[in-house]
Amino acid sequence: MVKKPAVGSLFLGVSAPGIQPSRGGLTVLNSSSYGMGSDGEVIAAGQLIISGHTQLPASSIQADLLKQREYWDKVFRAGDEVVVVLDCTAHTLRLQSPTVQHVIPIQQQHHQQQWVLNVNFSVGDFQVTLG
Repeated sequence: MVKKPAVGSLFLGVSAPGIQPSRGGLTVLNSSSYGMGSDGEVIAAGQLIISGHTQLPASSIQADLLKQREYWDKVFRAGDEVVVVLDCTAHTLRLQSPTVQHVIPIQQQHHQQQWVLNVNFSVGDFQVTLG
């Protein structure tokens, strides 16, 4: 991530191709979406399953680094490299940053679907480099 405002969330994950955004322009709440927000929210099948960094399992976080970050930047912030790995054999999505390595299981009804990268921004000036 190149640039992110101090307040505001970025969501990274995967979803089915061709889904339509909500009225607010988001695809994260589509029933095929899986991923994580920069504040630690975790979405699976379009549902909030972890509402923030304080609910992430201890095995998923680097606690010392997490404590040093502002609320909206707990999981990833400007300057971080975030790795998103979709494992279609294990049916998991893994997100890794300097503060978090978290695995989200893909639900059975989505095991055979195709996937696209899903990037959602809240209000503000964001810059992301994909590579």
